Amino acid sequence: MNRKPVTDFSEQGPLTQQSIRSCIDFEIRDGSESILGFHDHPNEMWVTEPYAAVAAYCAEKGWLTIEGRAS
Repeated sequence: MNRKPVTDFSEQGPLTQQSIRSCIDFEIRDGSESILGFHDHPNEMWVTEPYAAVAAYCAEKGWLTIEGRAS
């Protein structure tokens, strides 16, 4: 999050809706593998192909809108 790792996943940590929306750089990784993220604004999030099914599930639930193919 803003080029710093997040280690506090509690409700008091930085991963709140407000903090994420004000963030400039955000990326979720599994070790060295990128999963999803955004630069500038969370409305322009990207997801890698291996995790496209997760994005599709979230879209089915109405949590996000997919505007293009997974990268």
